Amino acid sequence: MTDEQKLADLAKIGKETVDLFSFRKLEVCLGLPRNEIRSIASRAGGFYDPFPKKQKVRPFQQKFKPHKVRTIDNPIEPLKSLQKEINDRILRKVALPDYVYGGVKGKRVLDNVLLHFGSRALVTMDIRSFFPSITNLQVFRVWRNDLNCSPRIASLLTTLTTIQRRLPQGACTSTTLANLVLSSIYCPIQVECEKQGVLYSTWVDDLAFSGSEARQVIQVPVETLRGAGFSVSRRKLKVMGPADRKILTGVLMSRFPSVVPEYLSQLRAGIHRLLMKDVDPSEMASYIRSLEGRIAHVASIVPLKSKKLLRDLENAKRACRAA
Repeated sequence: MTDEQKLADLAKIGKETVDLFSFRKLEVCLGLPRNEIRSIASRAGGFYDPFPKKQKVRPFQQKFKPHKVRTIDNPIEPLKSLQKEINDRILRKVALPDYVYGGVKGKRVLDNVLLHFGSRALVTMDIRSFFPSITNLQVFRVWRNDLNCSPRIASLLTTLTTIQRRLPQGACTSTTLANLVLSSIYCPIQVECEKQGVLYSTWVDDLAFSGSEARQVIQVPVETLRGAGFSVSRRKLKVMGPADRKILTGVLMSRFPSVVPEYLSQLRAGIHRLLMKDVDPSEMASYIRSLEGRIAHVASIVPLKSKKLLRDLENAKRACRAA
């Protein structure tokens, strides 16, 4: 089989068309009259209330290091509700390729890790500014070509799911659309991985490749992504060999999947800080939520290690209430 034939076959894997060719079918699908859908679309750009994402001091952070401010586009009503209908009634029903893990219902971080567990070599890379780099033209092509909508329906749905000619941060539709855009350009990467016997997966904007020949495929995804308008963060490109400590999406791949020891130490330090009442009362609620979220992450990987952390956190919370 030629590479061209492989590309054609791989392009069909995991695809499920939506087949929206008429406004009548769109009305039935979304449960809204076409006039209302068109009205919202005509003013879609005005239904956002953007705000800069607040940089929170992490519970275990010693020094606050300011980073580049990221803006959350923040859809508001009535667009927010319409995007939810598009996500629930259309996008969630689309079958994504097996290698897509992030943002897929029923797939966990641990599932992604287990795919690559035990490999001699692991390569991870990160797409820089992933969501903002996805254009309205790429989203239109997904609706039109991959999901088989008519041109006018694809155009309308693109208007409802993009802002300023890009994918919005904070919209419920954005992660699945991002996965679909990425999978639509992924075929050359799949072909190269098959040739080299390399396993591959994506967790939204994080790509992972494992196997003895994982190093050999690096150039193909870098060039494929660049050709589609994306760029790989060189700083976050990691090549981990047999003797290296392997970490994927924050999970340590040792004898068993585990949490990086530094993460646990920092989390314990964060709980101790709370116990010592070294937290501003105005930040207390968000500080505790941050700790709880990090403990939940530990619980999803190594449940036993999370139990003592939870007990310690409860003791610290009681001490704060008693003060």
